[in-house]
Amino acid sequence: VCTYLSEESASADYNDVVEKHKDVEEISPGAKICWSQSPQILFIKPRDFVTFCHHKWKRDGTEVIVNQACDHPDYPKEEMDKEGKSCRGYALRGANFLSRCPDDPSKTQITIVAHANPGGGLPQWAAKTAVNALAPIEPFKLFHKINVNVQRNQPKLRERLKEAEMVSTMPPGRSPRPGGIAQLGYACYWPNGGGNIEGNSHQQQSQEPSSDVTRQSANDLGGTIAEGSSANMDNVHFSDDRPDDSNNDDSPTAAYAIAPDST
Repeated sequence: VCTYLSEESASADYNDVVEKHKDVEEISPGAKICWSQSPQILFIKPRDFVTFCHHKWKRDGTEVIVNQACDHPDYPKEEMDKEGKSCRGYALRGANFLSRCPDDPSKTQITIVAHANPGGGLPQWAAKTAVNALAPIEPFKLFHKINVNVQRNQPKLRERLKEAEMVSTMPPGRSPRPGGIAQLGYACYWPNGGGNIEGNSHQQQSQEPSSDVTRQSANDLGGTIAEGSSANMDNVHFSDDRPDDSNNDDSPTAAYAIAPDST
């Protein structure tokens, strides 16, 4: 499943809410800034997003991908809808956990937590209406499509994973396993691996310059980002001037989990 989700070409097959995407800047082998654009969703017009994404692997093989909204000088934001331009939305904070199902190791359990703000001056009641309409349906569409495509492509995916592990030139402490995922607000891919392996973060951190910005973002996400993400953060700003309600506890949040019938 992780190998399938690391394929940039696969995102259109399972995710309807990412219309365009590109990498903006690599921060470290396991972290990058991404830009993406969503189509119109219900009554919410298209939005663009700039998001910091980071991934790592836990000792038990679980892949962890976290995200946080940020600003970047190459992609200035539009706060309100304008003709021909997408308004800035915010994938404020989130996390994806892909792990073996504890009840059946042949299945994959996916857990997603997402905290977002659509921006554009949209009233909070309208944003909540959209979340309440989409949350009972969209996650299961997403997981069903992932499951179908993984089942269909299992031989190819197994071969690709085996090849990646054989030809890897990753330094100690970093995994050669491909990783990534496309979600509302970002599409991040590491087809050649690069994520930190849990337990090697201290060794990796000592080889990279420290960053106050990365440490602050780690505090917001339970410390996940800081492990091995410190690098060139000169162009990255974790904005505090997002819409007034973007840091409000009442901003739309969704969490869901499922174990698809796939290896």
